[in-house]
This record gives sequence, structure tokens and C-alpha cells, in this order.
Amino acid sequence: MSKRKSDEAYGELRRRIIMAEMPPGALLDEKALTLSLGIGRTPLREAVLRLAQEGLVTGMGRRGYVVASATPADMMRAYELRRELECFSAGLAAERRGTEDIARFDAFLARIEAEMALHLDNIVWQLAADEEFHHIIARASGNDFAARYLDYLYGLSVRSLYVSGVPVTLVQDEIDVYRLVLTAIRMRDAPAARAAMAKHLTLSPMQAMATGYAGVLQRQTG
Repeated sequence: MSKRKSDEAYGELRRRIIMAEMPPGALLDEKALTLSLGIGRTPLREAVLRLAQEGLVTGMGRRGYVVASATPADMMRAYELRRELECFSAGLAAERRGTEDIARFDAFLARIEAEMALHLDNIVWQLAADEEFHHIIARASGNDFAARYLDYLYGLSVRSLYVSGVPVTLVQDEIDVYRLVLTAIRMRDAPAARAAMAKHLTLSPMQAMATGYAGVLQRQTG
């Protein structure tokens, strides 16, 4: 029971932090959270420790935990590393994918296409669908380390958009790119898979400016 409650608390707190409902620097009030989540202290603490391991919360000694800071430089570093790993994983998936992976891709696309019209304004569903897309590709890569780090980096990079007030692209806007990536993997075309994933993860000029990435990148390369 404790593990199940811990998983539920982790998922909800992760969502709140990623979507900036709990902003950087916000104190994780244990008493308030046990009440709002309807759980005890033990599963809450287990959930918070998982979030700390993912870099979403930071320990403050006797003060407890706060939502981790999110400077433009830190967000840029997380984003650029995630982009490289995602493209790398897509290429590996094209080389290593098996019949079970193809079946998983087909099931994902069929379900997402069937549900998409029902969830056009459901941001929680949108994020879950996008994260699942990246997860099944990481799984198909056959590299457990890449999959593990991508799980870590996904939350940090998506959170950066919400912290900056920039809405993420929605599934209905990305579904054609999803198909492009998965088709390249199906055809064992690693360069095409990497290129399609890079297209999916390239920030628009507006997003780059709003997040502060453009200024950070200019200082790093100028």
C-alpha cells in the first residue's frame, strides 16, 4: 500500500513541478502535502526522495525540500543534453528494434490517434502521451542507461518551458513527426530517425527567446 501511495504522490508532485504549479524555490510543506494528496508522511517522503534524485527538488537541511531552481543556463544544459541523447536513442532504436517494439509503436499510434480529439485541451494527457512516445523509443534502443537518463532529463526540459511561460507543443501538432520518427525506426533508417527526432526537439525562435536559451547560447558560442 505504501509503495502504491508513494507512486501516486510522486506522479502528482512531478506533474505539479513540471507544469510550474509549484514554482522554483517553493517549499514542500509536508503537512499541507499530506492533506492535499491524502497520504501519510512515509509515502510522501519516498516520493520526495525520488524527485530529488531527478533534480526536481533540492534538500535544504532542516528546512526540508524546495522545488529546484531553474536558471536559463541550467535549463539550456539539460535541454541540449536531452536533445543529443534523444537523437542518439532514436538512431539506436532504428538499428536494434525488434518485432515487439514495432507492435508497441503501432499500438501507441493507434491509441493516440483514437484519443487525441477527446483530449485537445487536456494538458496532463498531452504530456503523458508525449512522454510515452519518448519512452518507447528509448526502450527500443536497447540501452537502459540512455532510457534512465532520458526519464531524468524529460521532466527538467519540459519544466523549463512552463517556468518560462512558454506552452509546449501539443500532440495534434506533433503527431506527423511522431509518425516520421517511428517510420524511420521501422525502416531501420538510423540517420532519418535521428533527423526526425532533432526536428521534434528543435525549439522555435519564440521558445528560445522566452526561455532565455537564445541568450545563453549566444554567450556560449559568441
